[in-house]
Amino acid sequence: MRAADRPASVARNIAWAMASQLGRQLIVFVTTIILARLLTPADFGLVGMATVFTGFAMIINDVGVSGALVQRAEIDERHRSSLFWLNQIVGLVLCGLTLALAPPIAAFFDAPQLVDILRVLSLIFVAGALGVVQQSLLIRAMDFRRLGAVETVAVLLAALVAVALALAGMGVWSLVWQLVLMPAFTTAGLWWLSDWRPSWRFDRPALAELVPFGLSMAGFNSVNYLARNLDYLVVGKFLGATALGFYTLAYRLMVYPLQSVSTAVSRVSFPALSRSAAEPERLVEGFLKMTKGVSVVTFPMVMGIFVVAPSFVEVVYGPDWLPAAQVLRILCFAGLVQSVGSTVGAVYQAIGRPHIQLRMALLNTSLTALALWLGLRWGLTGVATAYAGLAVVWVHFSLFVVTRIIGVPYGRMYARFLPPFAASLAMAGAVYAIGQVLPGPRAWVLLAEIASGAGLYALLMGLSGQVRWQGRRPSLVL
Repeated sequence: MRAADRPASVARNIAWAMASQLGRQLIVFVTTIILARLLTPADFGLVGMATVFTGFAMIINDVGVSGALVQRAEIDERHRSSLFWLNQIVGLVLCGLTLALAPPIAAFFDAPQLVDILRVLSLIFVAGALGVVQQSLLIRAMDFRRLGAVETVAVLLAALVAVALALAGMGVWSLVWQLVLMPAFTTAGLWWLSDWRPSWRFDRPALAELVPFGLSMAGFNSVNYLARNLDYLVVGKFLGATALGFYTLAYRLMVYPLQSVSTAVSRVSFPALSRSAAEPERLVEGFLKMTKGVSVVTFPMVMGIFVVAPSFVEVVYGPDWLPAAQVLRILCFAGLVQSVGSTVGAVYQAIGRPHIQLRMALLNTSLTALALWLGLRWGLTGVATAYAGLAVVWVHFSLFVVTRIIGVPYGRMYARFLPPFAASLAMAGAVYAIGQVLPGPRAWVLLAEIASGAGLYALLMGLSGQVRWQGRRPSLVL
């Protein structure tokens, strides 16, 4: 077993990945609060419309190279340099397509302002493509400490620029340049950090060795992105920029636990599980520990957000954003299940079967489109309800499929979720009661709810035997 694959090393890398992810999410969270006070919901809605397209194109920009470089047992300079130059070609093509398609996309949303916004955002494809291979090599080496530092600094610098532009009265352009500068700063940091430099070599046979996995990964990521963003497309097209602004804020708040915890765990677990693919029991136990660890952190966060949503939105973002609170509560049902469902992808990739993941994503996208079409007649809450309802059903089905493939009993997996789910549910009920009876200003009541919820959840997890003490250090039972 390689040093990087040992349990202690994996746990240490998960800790680094989570720390950097939490740091980045905290920066984004605080920045969003500031920008929400300076900008309008329509500004956020316009950028939400633009990122439906650019986010999808960014996935194509990767062409599956990240997963292919991480998953393959052996790679050499032929693979690295060939994939680097392939990414540059794809990045330039996507930049040109964005410039050309900006007018019709703006016409689709009936938002003329999108033309210039999309043309500026086209720069992200060039900036992002330049750093993909360096990022993949750091993930392969499980060097999440240095990678996290680069990404966190990039997010911070982009956030500072965005706030400065908003204070200068630049409006929606503060959000646009934040999106452009984030990959630019990240790429600059990766080039400074990495010793690897591409040669002028472009080896087609080397690319052919990576194509099956890479294309399946790119296909899945593209289809999955479409499924995750069809709601943005529907709201922006049929309900307008202001409604999309409210939906964007609600979705961002719901997805914070997923991005802070699930993404970090999956990022580390993919290379770790890839090394365990030939040992079924190690793979199963790694998957179960991964999902249990995610649920312990995300379940209380999502349930807590559900309870305090109205107070939180009004106190933190201001009364103008209150329509987002009801949408946020509905989306929390999706967030609860998607947090553990997001771990499934790492298993398919680790065992070299991303084609199954792609087929599942195609089915999910079709069902999502149907659900959103049905929910649209009830407006913003209808779209949110359709999205959340399908997510609950789909994640259970997805977990059922993956447990059958790796040979773990369905009940064995759910038994791992029960303690954190029960503790989170009890905590949420107590926090709701506290909010109903506690007098005082809303801001102070909100702080009391958050503090009491965190303390009560920790107490319940300890009493249920889910946390053990090793000397003076608490240890989570996975």
